[in-house]
Amino acid sequence: MPKPKDKQPPPGVDELSYEQAVERLEEIVERIESGEIGLEASILAYEQGVALLGRCRAVLDDVEQRIEQLSVEQLDQERRAGDDRADEGA
Repeated sequence: MPKPKDKQPPPGVDELSYEQAVERLEEIVERIESGEIGLEASILAYEQGVALLGRCRAVLDDVEQRIEQLSVEQLDQERRAGDDRADEGA
């Protein structure tokens, strides 16, 4: 019986931009849905799609963290500016 393969993303997936990963994912979905590839190839394509989806989620998570950080920094700047104005009026 063959050994199960380690589930590793295809080479280069971690370097793809969000847009590139989505484009490849859409291509895979189209190929599977069209029936242009057989069962074994569909399974491999599905595995690639899962890796691409993981990449998309990772990029979105990173963007969300960056936005949250920027929001915190903006609120902090606004608070400090308000404190400075209050100090000037005292």
